[in-house]
Amino acid sequence: MLRLFCSISLVIVLLKSISWPELLQQLPHLDSGVLLIGIALGFYGIIISSYQWQCLLAAEHIHIDLRRLINLYQVGIAFNHFLPTGMGGDVVKAYYIGKEGKNTVGSASAVVMTRISGFFAMMLVSLPTMLLWPALLTSQIGMSYALVCLALIGALTLIFLAVKYIPHWLQPVWMQKRMVQSLLAIGTTLRHSIARPRTMCNATIFGVLYHIGYALNFYLYGRLLNVHVPFAFYLVAIPFVSLVAFVPFSINGFGLREGAFVLIFASVHVAMPTAMLLVLLMDVQVLLFGIIGGIIYLCSCGKKKEVSTPLSIHTSSHLSG
Repeated sequence: MLRLFCSISLVIVLLKSISWPELLQQLPHLDSGVLLIGIALGFYGIIISSYQWQCLLAAEHIHIDLRRLINLYQVGIAFNHFLPTGMGGDVVKAYYIGKEGKNTVGSASAVVMTRISGFFAMMLVSLPTMLLWPALLTSQIGMSYALVCLALIGALTLIFLAVKYIPHWLQPVWMQKRMVQSLLAIGTTLRHSIARPRTMCNATIFGVLYHIGYALNFYLYGRLLNVHVPFAFYLVAIPFVSLVAFVPFSINGFGLREGAFVLIFASVHVAMPTAMLLVLLMDVQVLLFGIIGGIIYLCSCGKKKEVSTPLSIHTSSHLSG
């Protein structure tokens, strides 16, 4: 409820600060062809992310058809947007793939590793861009982004150290708790995943391709709105906004993402209504994929009794092959 209140408050503040007549004047001039290309780029991101997920699942000996992963990825988007959490989609994806692949721990590990490899891919895209073009961002924003990246790296390091040493600190009675055993099992699987450099490199490469495509998606909509900002700026600005939106302060980053987006684009003299329309276009695009994912989920629930047995047989035969 607190996160819901924060989300609504942030959105109200942003909406009140917008000149709606100026924003609405731009809508009739949007090129529908460019909008379709933007949606195609958004779907490209879903496909690349599904390939990344499939790569990490294969390392856990879970082999699922790519089309199934694409559908579940969109279902995850639906859960992220229509439930009060930004991580609900990850739980849903891990649950269904773990059930189909008969490896819940490996499935959960693969989902978490998509986040971790995606974070490292984001740094591989953004940090070299900042070094090559230091004038893209103000020193304050650039320093804030670098510090957040370092803080997340430190947090990940502490998590892996904790997984390694906590079993030696906990009393035997705690080690018998089901939740503790599950967390330690997932943590151990994560450590094993990181110990596979080839899998991690492949997943990170897919992550780099995703972030470049995501930045290109924004850049395309920016050109549509006559935002004359170099593409390299998007390679840094979008990861910065993504990190801000990941802070568990609002529901799925709503309000935080839009506020950070307007702030960082104001640093390159983009008018607030234009920046707001740009981020709203992307919100609508993601919402579109979320609606598609919701339809896929509802249809699969309606046919659950019909498809559950064939799906289990198909998955088992695929694994045995």
